[in-house]
Amino acid sequence: MAMLLGNAGVAAILLRAAAAKFVGPSVAASALDELAGGRLRLSGNVVRLVALLELAALALLIARPTRPVGYGAVALLGLSFAVLGAAGLSRGSDRPCGCFGVDYGKPLGAANLITGLTFAAVALVGLLAAPDAGSAAAAAAFTSAVSSGWLLVTNRVAAATAYRSFLRRWGSA
Repeated sequence: MAMLLGNAGVAAILLRAAAAKFVGPSVAASALDELAGGRLRLSGNVVRLVALLELAALALLIARPTRPVGYGAVALLGLSFAVLGAAGLSRGSDRPCGCFGVDYGKPLGAANLITGLTFAAVALVGLLAAPDAGSAAAAAAFTSAVSSGWLLVTNRVAAATAYRSFLRRWGSA
């Protein structure tokens, strides 16, 4: 069960990160450009390609037969996130990175380093200790629950407004 929850957490983060990169690739491109000292001009299409890789890793992680390959992809992405976080820390990055689906806030740094290492650890544990971390349906359901809960918490004001509006309409029926 713990591995199923770990996989769902990683998959939810990948889903949210990929969605943000598809919608607003300029935020991530700007942060990476800052790390390169302005010498790197990434296009939105390059950032969207990274989003596709994140979605591919998510799909591989969810499907039981491809889960070992998914763990490999998650480990590579995690180590990439950790390297970018360490680079952001060492260079004093100050541009928002758009990481984890948030287009404002923190630059590349400690959160990326910790999340990346956590991804790598989940992948390693998954490969070594938990070859069977639940069915694809269970993995998808838990990923959906984690992702939905995360969206509700981060958008709690809008969620509360929508809920109150729903109750008003329900009461008038």
